[in-house]
Amino acid sequence: MSRNAQLPTHRPRATRGPSGSTRPVTARRASVTSLSGPKAQRTSKTSQKLVVLPSAPQTKPLREDLPDGESDTHDYHAGYETDGGVREHKSAGERMSKADRKKAGFKRITAYCVAEGFKMKQLANFLHREHNVLPRVFDEALYVMYHLPLLPGYGPNSNIRSSVPSHIPGRKSLLSRLSEAEENGYQDTYFAAPDIRSPTSVRDGYMSSGSPVQNRLPLRRDTQESEAEGDENGQERTRGEEPPERPQARKEDEIAEIIFFEYGVVVFFGLLEEQEREVLEDLENAGVIKRPIKEDDWEIEECHFAQDPNISYPRIYNDFFTFKSPSHLLKLSVAHALAQSTLLAHYESSAIAVLSSPLTLSIPKQLATDGSLKLARRDALRLTGRLFKLRRDVNLVSNVLDTPELFWSEASLGELYTAVREYMEIEGRVKVLDEKLVVANGFLDAIHDHLNNSAMERITWIIIWLIVVAVLVEMGEVVARLVVHATTANQLQIARLATAPISRESALRTLERMMAAP
Repeated sequence: MSRNAQLPTHRPRATRGPSGSTRPVTARRASVTSLSGPKAQRTSKTSQKLVVLPSAPQTKPLREDLPDGESDTHDYHAGYETDGGVREHKSAGERMSKADRKKAGFKRITAYCVAEGFKMKQLANFLHREHNVLPRVFDEALYVMYHLPLLPGYGPNSNIRSSVPSHIPGRKSLLSRLSEAEENGYQDTYFAAPDIRSPTSVRDGYMSSGSPVQNRLPLRRDTQESEAEGDENGQERTRGEEPPERPQARKEDEIAEIIFFEYGVVVFFGLLEEQEREVLEDLENAGVIKRPIKEDDWEIEECHFAQDPNISYPRIYNDFFTFKSPSHLLKLSVAHALAQSTLLAHYESSAIAVLSSPLTLSIPKQLATDGSLKLARRDALRLTGRLFKLRRDVNLVSNVLDTPELFWSEASLGELYTAVREYMEIEGRVKVLDEKLVVANGFLDAIHDHLNNSAMERITWIIIWLIVVAVLVEMGEVVARLVVHATTANQLQIARLATAPISRESALRTLERMMAAP
């Protein structure tokens, strides 16, 4: 989908790791900016759509008290309206373009559709052995956490590997905290509290905003988030208070995350473009890719994200994700929706390529002008196979239409996954793709009629020629019988004459004539 990534076309001459060792020079993939061909676009890439993750329903939102001298028009241009009607101010990252975010150093969320599938067991073994990581399996997804900075790989076929996590005595490791977070489930502040309202929460028919933090925090149980889900750093700021400074990330918690999906999509969190390409090269060298897609046909979805513990709730705006905590379960939910959107974009591009090919476009033109198709049987069968494969991938094999098993077993993540799917407009895009497949069905019907008519015409001509051959054979047989009959009659006459008896008188007369002859 996204083609804004500016990836280097050549690998640097040498890469120097912390130990001072250099890496040999190897070939480099081409930049993704050179990928050509028509690509389908979702409207949320350009319309600056906002989706709260998720937003609570409101009856009548409270109006923000504007500071003295500030007009409502200025506040409108400084922010946006949420689904609940509450006005929020855009952050710096949300106001930037993707190019500006890249210059500002915002972390990336990038999804690549590079193959029709991965060999998940071999992939997990390879990552554990060569990248020094511990993959975690979530049904059809493989979650991997890399400690930064990334180091050079162990062997010539491995570009990178994870750093060794530092250990602080008396503090649990990140893996232990991940396990605890998975046992406790996702408990971030977007998740609605029990539906209990105090008299102070309703004023003159107005409900407080959809933020579950500012208005429902006193009603929540006094429990602390696990260390893996992030640190709340006290109560949330209220109106009029200055936002507290962002807590500095602990050095041992500087991580990047990669989520591999069985259907051939990889989602990166917090890696640079060069590092993402190195990981993809490692996958290709390891032989864990099933039926890879040509690089020109890769689908790439590029977004950015930031973490802000002071926001009311996580949200997406202008392809910019703002998370409240560094929860790996939250990122896993986002990755599922983003991967499905990228896979759907691959199918959209395939549909456009098939339906806009010269061979396909010639079908209605030939029917309109000649009333028949002048299409070779081989070309017709190839086009039929491509259309059938597209229909099968979307409706039977694809994971785009299915809710992953993770969200049936982990209900707290379902609303977040649904909200990201809504932002990516997956449901609407699937309907549009189905309409294109209906057009493909019309092409299939025309091709089938053409093949059937061609087959019947061929069979008819075969029967005609067989009849002609049979007539010729019969005529030849009649002529042969006449010739044989005539030849046989002459031979019988000669034989009859040769075998006739001669009398004595006839013989003597014959001898006399012969002797009397001079």
